Amino acid sequence: MCPVILANFSLPLLLLTVVSARASSVVERVEGVVRGDLVLPCDVLPPIGDRVAVILWYRDNHPDAMYTYDARNTSLGYRQHTPRDQSMAKRTSFQPQPPARMVIKDATLHDAGRYECRVDFVRAPSKTTITEVKVIEPPTSLQVTLPTGKTVTYTVTADEGSQLFLSCIVTGGQPRPRVWWTLKDKNGERVVDETYVELAADLTQNDLMLPRLVPDHHQARVTCHATNTNATRTLTSPITLLLNMAPQRVRITSPAESLIDGHKYKIGCETSGSRPAPILTWTIKRPDRLEEVIATQDLSKRNVSRSWLELNLKWTDHGATLRCSAASPALQDRVVSNSSVFDVHFSPRLHLALGRMLQPDGIREDMDVYFHCSVTANPKVYKITWFHNDEEVQQDALAGVLVSNDHLVLQKIKRRWSGSYVCKASNVVGDSHSKPLSITVQYAPICSSASTTVYRAALGEEIVLPCRVLSHPANVTFSWTFMNTLTEHERVPGDRVSWGGLVSRLRYLPEKTQDYGTLHCWASNRVGHQKEPCVFTVKPAGVPSPPLNCTVSNQTWESVEVKCGDLGGSLGPHHQPPDRRQGEDYDYSSPGDDDLPTPSNPAELLQDKDKPRYLLTVQERLTHAVVHNVTGERGKFSVSGLTPGLDYIISLVRYNSHGRSSNVTLEAFTLRTAENRMREEEEVGDSALLGMVLGVLSVVLLLAVGAILITLRSRTRPRACTPTETTRLPPGDASDSTGLDHPDLLEGESRVGAAGAYRSTEVTQALLSPSARPADEKMSPTPNSVSPTALHLDYLPCESSDNLSPSVRTHPRLYVRAEGLTNQQESFL
Repeated sequence: MCPVILANFSLPLLLLTVVSARASSVVERVEGVVRGDLVLPCDVLPPIGDRVAVILWYRDNHPDAMYTYDARNTSLGYRQHTPRDQSMAKRTSFQPQPPARMVIKDATLHDAGRYECRVDFVRAPSKTTITEVKVIEPPTSLQVTLPTGKTVTYTVTADEGSQLFLSCIVTGGQPRPRVWWTLKDKNGERVVDETYVELAADLTQNDLMLPRLVPDHHQARVTCHATNTNATRTLTSPITLLLNMAPQRVRITSPAESLIDGHKYKIGCETSGSRPAPILTWTIKRPDRLEEVIATQDLSKRNVSRSWLELNLKWTDHGATLRCSAASPALQDRVVSNSSVFDVHFSPRLHLALGRMLQPDGIREDMDVYFHCSVTANPKVYKITWFHNDEEVQQDALAGVLVSNDHLVLQKIKRRWSGSYVCKASNVVGDSHSKPLSITVQYAPICSSASTTVYRAALGEEIVLPCRVLSHPANVTFSWTFMNTLTEHERVPGDRVSWGGLVSRLRYLPEKTQDYGTLHCWASNRVGHQKEPCVFTVKPAGVPSPPLNCTVSNQTWESVEVKCGDLGGSLGPHHQPPDRRQGEDYDYSSPGDDDLPTPSNPAELLQDKDKPRYLLTVQERLTHAVVHNVTGERGKFSVSGLTPGLDYIISLVRYNSHGRSSNVTLEAFTLRTAENRMREEEEVGDSALLGMVLGVLSVVLLLAVGAILITLRSRTRPRACTPTETTRLPPGDASDSTGLDHPDLLEGESRVGAAGAYRSTEVTQALLSPSARPADEKMSPTPNSVSPTALHLDYLPCESSDNLSPSVRTHPRLYVRAEGLTNQQESFL
């Protein structure tokens, strides 16, 4: 077995030396390439003491030497070259100096073969060096193509996830070259395909197939290699892979966790892994709405991987899904997206509605009405409040008002619940109110007046009775009935009745006494008939009753106040004109059920000419000078401008066109001031003499009065201070009018409280003459003159506290009362 020895030469060839078993021959192998140099070795070293005689080169066992080098009879430095083949002589040269070698330039395939170099020594046996020469023709070209036949150079573009087919075609090469593929990526370079086929002629092909391109293949390099010898450089064709890749990641950089309604937020979207740069699309999907595109941005023009979007969030965006989608322009069907759901905090949004089957214009009294407040809020509400006409509705189960969070129930609703309703809800963001929901409760007509109306009319005097009702709907019809002790519910003829809207008017003419009585006004609408009629009482005309419960109060140094208990008003508290709302033809703010007319709540309503008025007269007690004379419709007066420190007599009467009532007399005084006291002291000092004279006269007067009193008491036994009957003087020629239905005259019996003990004394008619009339009668004007038919004179030595106001000073006095046909007159002496 012969070992292989590698010999290195500067020329591009490979030398293989084989040492044979024979000492005289050595076998070597030389591999060269076409157009290269072949270097054939030859061992020319002689044994010691010997020298080279002749060197002969033989090829392919040819008997004739192809090249001779003769060194005989010359020194080794003498060269005598004799090539046999002149065609090779130009390409062949031999160098006999050790290491001896033959060089064949510009080798061709025909130069391959077996070469022998025999060296003959002078004394030693010959030595032969055998060289096996192999000439290789390297491949001339290498080409990479796509399946379409297109030649690929440097780069190839493919889509992520697709297959890659590349063909490497090598031209030339003898023997046929080996063709293989390598892949170099971030993990290093490795062989991926070594299978090749020999095609016709001189073509050799290797097809590369990568079954699925992944993102790691981007910018990886695949290289086709081709070679058939180590003596030359390997042919290569490196190809860089460029992938069209879908985005690998999309992420929305969300704003703060708590978003507030009405605020603006900047939201980012980051993407990576796309090639080329992606196109970002912003979409939003709100609840109960289709998804809509709100922005599109092409990042390839911005050289960035992040996009920003500014949104002004509203409460309707709560629960909306914001989506950021990225797609490579080369792979538009491969979309990668990321989404975020908005949690928007907002104050409650309310919607107020009636319960099912209820209509705002179809609600009637005694129905059950339900309200529902639909609330949308984030976070949840912690309180819901109900309002009716801007007033909070409170739970009242007894009244049928049930408040249950977002529901309001009104059981057996009444007309007072007509109006506007609002629900209010609160959460941590704020408070909100619903839009007002107005309802009108339809009800049968009711009388607008809460009391019986009393009219007074003389026989043959026509009066107009206005009947006003409250009703919804306002389309009403009226009817009137009359009743008294003789007739019950007699229908009034329609020719005397007229109406318009909610008012009916009856022209009534009492022609005989039986025409006085009670008239009922009835109304009806589509809801129903009036349950309680409007009541009008027609009575004979007469004078008013005297003032009742009159008192003096708030006495100051220059003023006093006078008030009578009945206030002198003809209208009760429920007779103020009803307020009508603008744009409405009926009254929503009318009195409630508690204000309906009842038999225990009568009030006397008179025509203007029968309406009583008050007359107040203020007179100084000592001088009887009238300082004030005031009239008014109500029994409440504030009298000012009085002199401090004086006593006054106040007289009140009521009067109308038919006469006046008896008068009520009060006593009052004003407080004294420091100025008055100083003035009195000065007056006392200046008129001491006058005081002495008056003192003497006073003593004489007191003695005379004492004598009179003693005489009177001796004639009559003393009586207790209890009321007794007054002495009635004989009537005059005037007729008595007590036969008329005149209840006000009955009220006149309570004009003054019960008197104390008194003595009745008969007097003559002369006491009522102008010269003898009491002072208070002179200063009390009467609308109509009165001819008295009876005269009473009472002496009141003492008075109880029940008679007069506590502020009135008590004095012994004479009380005169005169009665006439139409009124009574009273006076104090």
